[in-house]
Amino acid sequence: MRERSDHMILVIDEVHKVFFEKLEGSTINYYPNITVEELPGVLADVTILVLRSKLKLNKRWIDLAPKLQVIGRLGSGMDNIDVDYAKQKGITCLNAPEGNKNAVAEQTIGVLLSLLTNIVKSNNEITQGNWLRKENQGLELKNLTVGIIGYGNVGKELANKLRVFGCDLIAYDKYLKNFGNDFVREVMLEELQQKSDVITLHVPLNESSKNMVNQDFIDSVPKPFYLLNFSRGQVVNISDLISNLKGGKILGAGLDVLPNENLSSYNEKEKTELELLNQNNKVILTPHTGGLTKVSFKLLAEVLAKKISAYI
Repeated sequence: MRERSDHMILVIDEVHKVFFEKLEGSTINYYPNITVEELPGVLADVTILVLRSKLKLNKRWIDLAPKLQVIGRLGSGMDNIDVDYAKQKGITCLNAPEGNKNAVAEQTIGVLLSLLTNIVKSNNEITQGNWLRKENQGLELKNLTVGIIGYGNVGKELANKLRVFGCDLIAYDKYLKNFGNDFVREVMLEELQQKSDVITLHVPLNESSKNMVNQDFIDSVPKPFYLLNFSRGQVVNISDLISNLKGGKILGAGLDVLPNENLSSYNEKEKTELELLNQNNKVILTPHTGGLTKVSFKLLAEVLAKKISAYI
């Protein structure tokens, strides 16, 4: 294993200063504003590459860094990194899902409560001069069944926080087993669909989760339900979501992510769908801020720096 000083660390996204403190003594090039055009010129000697979401780190980019040993993601999702190809080349892939789990869980609850009690809807109505009380009668979370799909760091943290509301908690995870406890019951996906009043998504994006919530999925849920997506935009089929919001099968949706988050690149279909979501008072959209707080910004850097330090 190389000494700390033998490694060349390249950071191409903004990171909290604690990252540098935890890796004191290491050679770190910090280029948070580097462009894609400039990047090939600095990759030749890099042994550890740290990024957030600036780059789709595919085979081409990995091959441009022949000395690369570690890829560090300042976040939880690894879908912008070709992890399989990196592993083929003996490159270790690290992320920091522990760093923003609390932030994502808190925002999930905030959006859910806003949907159930029509907070955003009624606020918008008041700004238009409409004081509608009966029309904004809400639901109490205590009386509902919340189904959590994905029981990793965020799903587990969310369940822990929701327990104080007294709602019935069930969870499904394709990759984890025997995680149930005294306040959350482990179930198969079919049972979760059968019983949930609220379905909230906290899964990684991969082949099995891509387009997971589509018309077939929605048809498998027998009663109208609320849907929240705080994982990745491509997990939900937006066309099917809009259709079922119109039809009433989906009572409301909270989306922190969209399939395409570069709004300036939208085609006509994407523009139309976004407009329909924006016009729907049963939808709350946030710009992928679920894990973005001042505290989580620091924690993500701290967690990843500790993992890189341990590797070195």
